[in-house]
Amino acid sequence: MSVVAIPFKDEPAEVILTNVEVAARHARIDEVWAVGDGARIAERARRIGLECGKKIEVFPEERLGTLRPGKGDAMNTALQRAAVEDIGRLHFYDADITNFDSSWIDGAEGGADAGFDVVRHTFPRAATDAMVTWFITKPLLAAKYPGTLLPRIGQPLGGEILLTRAALRALSPSKPIRERSDWGIDTLLTHGTVDAGLSLYEHHVAAGKQHALYGSLQELRQMVLECFDAARSLPDRRPATIEHHRDDDAPVPEELKRQIGYSREQTLPLLVMPLESAESAAAATAGGGLPEMLARVAEEGDVQDVDANWWGEFLRQAVKAFSLGDEGWESLLFRMWVARVVHYTERQASQSFEFAMGYLEGTIKGYEVLAT
Repeated sequence: MSVVAIPFKDEPAEVILTNVEVAARHARIDEVWAVGDGARIAERARRIGLECGKKIEVFPEERLGTLRPGKGDAMNTALQRAAVEDIGRLHFYDADITNFDSSWIDGAEGGADAGFDVVRHTFPRAATDAMVTWFITKPLLAAKYPGTLLPRIGQPLGGEILLTRAALRALSPSKPIRERSDWGIDTLLTHGTVDAGLSLYEHHVAAGKQHALYGSLQELRQMVLECFDAARSLPDRRPATIEHHRDDDAPVPEELKRQIGYSREQTLPLLVMPLESAESAAAATAGGGLPEMLARVAEEGDVQDVDANWWGEFLRQAVKAFSLGDEGWESLLFRMWVARVVHYTERQASQSFEFAMGYLEGTIKGYEVLAT
């Protein structure tokens, strides 16, 4: 039995319902679960189910975690239910995908048919999209687990995955996964897959994942903080070597190469937001030239030295000192992440899509080398 779960919050109802219908009409899918506050979509989802002859349920997430209530609670609600109900395969798809079609499900089911425990979708992103992945999650995975699969997984923060019965049995009892109620859930599931020794298939979606892109990077502040905290919380032990297959990449659509992931104009004011005393104190505690760099960014918007080497050293300091709820370190981490993204946008992403992707991949490999 295959079930599709779509966690949702405030995405447009039309997008959510379109994705629900795509899943419900697929021959391999038996049920669809929409997990969230369903008052605005429940009746239309019910009608879609009647038209498709499939069971569609809309139900709220349970409060299972210990951090900010969010995506993690929604995903864990579906994961725990699937484990209890003896579901054979559980798909997850983000509610905001605007090009979701049957090929996503075909690819996931195909990977499971081939005997893999977990299928993750991987796809090209705009050169200035996935900035949390490239400047938070992948660098921390590279530093903590050099030479392993973890830094090389295409979309470690991707919410588009399939878990087989074996994966549900392995992951559902995990306390760290269950407690991760916020944006950090994707990091925990990625790590948990490898740590549990589950086999992994990465299915390539050639068209990319299309979704509403961002205005100011302020929209990603919570995600930056929670994904950083999730990655720094992972255990130090070296994960297992697992069976792994990744589809070959396909040519990247020209339209995607031209996409802009965020508004630089709306983002630049974030660099020069007034400095609070707690943020200055956090920088002073870290030392190592950080107070001077913070002053240059906050007073002048100067990001010229926030390059890959500087960022790697900053992350090493932040991993030791950061904690969720520490206002000084939260502000400092977010401001300097914005500075790093702007630096990359102006110097690498502005050249070409191919150059930018090569630079990002090379940077992660460089962090791995430094950590060995």
